[in-house]
Amino acid sequence: MARTRYLLLTQDPGLAAACSRELRAGSAEVIEVRDAGRLSALLDRGAGLVLVDLNLPDLSLQSIAEVLAEHRELPVVVLAAGSTAAWDELSRGSPLEQVVEVPVDGGQLTAAVSRLLERSRFLCENLVGNSEAIRTLREQILLVGPTPVTVLITGESGSGKDVVARALHHFSGRDDKPYKPINCAAIPENLLENELFGHERGAFTDARSQTRGIFEQAHQGTVFLDEIGEMARSAQVRLLRVLEERRVTRIGGDQSIEVDVRMLAASNKDLLSSVSRGEFRRDLYHRLKVVELYLPPLRERRADIPLLLEHFVQIYSRGQKDHSRFHGFTPRALDLLAEYDWPGNVRELRNLVEHLVFLGPAGRVDADDLLPHLEREPDLGVNLPVPTLKTPDQSERELIYFALLDLKREVADLRRTIEEGRETAVPRPLRPVYQVDADAVAGAASDLGEDDDGVLSSLKELERDAIARALEQVGNNRRKAAELLGIGERTLYRKLDKYGFK
Repeated sequence: MARTRYLLLTQDPGLAAACSRELRAGSAEVIEVRDAGRLSALLDRGAGLVLVDLNLPDLSLQSIAEVLAEHRELPVVVLAAGSTAAWDELSRGSPLEQVVEVPVDGGQLTAAVSRLLERSRFLCENLVGNSEAIRTLREQILLVGPTPVTVLITGESGSGKDVVARALHHFSGRDDKPYKPINCAAIPENLLENELFGHERGAFTDARSQTRGIFEQAHQGTVFLDEIGEMARSAQVRLLRVLEERRVTRIGGDQSIEVDVRMLAASNKDLLSSVSRGEFRRDLYHRLKVVELYLPPLRERRADIPLLLEHFVQIYSRGQKDHSRFHGFTPRALDLLAEYDWPGNVRELRNLVEHLVFLGPAGRVDADDLLPHLEREPDLGVNLPVPTLKTPDQSERELIYFALLDLKREVADLRRTIEEGRETAVPRPLRPVYQVDADAVAGAASDLGEDDDGVLSSLKELERDAIARALEQVGNNRRKAAELLGIGERTLYRKLDKYGFK
């Protein structure tokens, strides 16, 4: 097992020796860094944690703070012999940052490092992905988690709103206190208020004893109200009072009870539309939406699909190596999973992987094995590899030839338009290429070069123009542009890099 790398930034040999001795005893690799300018390069090579000696020169501390600001998911231990005011002005602060006093107490340092590493693992293992959307979400959780503000989590069903709620509780400073989730859509309307606020003995038939509600049970902890858009209006009124006064009254009671809870709510509905229809109270909506965290659907972060597949395979294959029939995915299966729209989002993906690990076909899973389990079938003719009896180079050349023909026609149309005195001209849209007649290809190849007026330029410029036009037609949607051009999405990304598209 690879050892975790720690970077120790200090110019104090005694402090370096004390920290290294303690951390290496835990099988960590400690790299001592005396020059703060090397930090960025060392982080690019990978590190599990950074220790910063506040006794470093001010310029070094400023440089370190700037670099760490770009790595907010990285745990940081601040080694301070006195006040941390100077560092507090430089650092944005983070739940993954902890101060340890110098001289170092071995037990205190080890406990701080263990806690920070556990928190970091929790965040990355529960919110899997490396897309910009997920990285931004993790950043927001780190910023909002330690605060007491109410958070509204929005996103489609199955996208992982409950995971975000647990992460917020984990980083709230209340993680050793109760966490009480409740699904407002799963409890009948006449029972929901009882679950939330509790009741006094004799409040209704069969109320033989006093019962505390969710808010009382979660005192000093967190309450997560999932699918809050389904909550009845009567319960909404009482919930608003809890949010504003932090007090609850049990059903059938007259005593107001103070509660200290962090409130989290989630909805897969557009609550603002529910407000306009009179289904949800406007004042409650604004009270819940102090901070809103949006969890994008899986189809908007397709780059995370391979990481999620690997994550769930590891979870369900654990302890099953001698019995599991699952041996991975074929390239065609991976392409299909990447192109599928995942209406059930991460939940659907997780359930599919669980089925395949335990009940899937022996050996590697192919695209045909997946189709019966998908809610709707992707466009296999465009998005999956099919036999065409052509090499990739031949297909790309066909794309270029036909793009050139379209461009030449557009130039001719524009020239005619100008000659006829028209003010505007509508360019002919590019069309995808699937099958090309060999004679047409040969004819297009013979037409390469300049036209009568030297309008067409080099082959590379023409290919770049074809790609630019396609992107413009589809609003810079790269997947649709690839379909329009009749090439694979990976091929398009390679050409975008080649021609310097941003």
